Amino acid sequence: MRRRENGPGMAGCDHWLPRYHWRTHQDRTVPAPPAAAARAVREVRPGDMYALRPLVFVRSVPARLTSRKKERFLAKEDRVIQGLYEGVGAFPLLDEPEGDLIVGFVGRPWKLRQEWLTLTPEQYREFDEPGHIKGLMAFSATGREGGTALHTETRVYGTDRAAVRRFRPYWLLIEPFSSLIRHDWLAAADRNARSAARP
Repeated sequence: MRRRENGPGMAGCDHWLPRYHWRTHQDRTVPAPPAAAARAVREVRPGDMYALRPLVFVRSVPARLTSRKKERFLAKEDRVIQGLYEGVGAFPLLDEPEGDLIVGFVGRPWKLRQEWLTLTPEQYREFDEPGHIKGLMAFSATGREGGTALHTETRVYGTDRAAVRRFRPYWLLIEPFSSLIRHDWLAAADRNARSAARP
């Protein structure tokens, strides 16, 4: 198990999930003020990204084939962050206007039909039920010379050995695609921030 490391945008992650088994992070410099860059992250829509919708569609195929009810799929006009809340069951842990954004998720994603729990921030902090993973995805915007350093980080913690054992092969499979989506998200935010800055 890993513990906190020094780096950009870490304080909020350390508060919500100081211990974790898996971690990825991506960075991008955006030629815009921090507030504008943070807004651009929140405003990204699936239509702004190249990889998101095909990958989400592929992952949703088992659920579509085994469910009689219509599965909700990301529409191009939806904000990606809203799609996480409504479609996956993720929930906000920290949302500072024009600042840091941290999203939590708890569940059993390795199942054919993924199981997710929607919790309050307080419930998330206390959650330790065996057989689940507990994770977060964070975005931070830090001013630097020439613009803003956008940083995104994902952490995942298994609540017991069984959860770690079950999640490990799933992580090995999805991590490259998860990181691709994060890179794609930051690139879309960069394009949107540049577009918003044009006269």
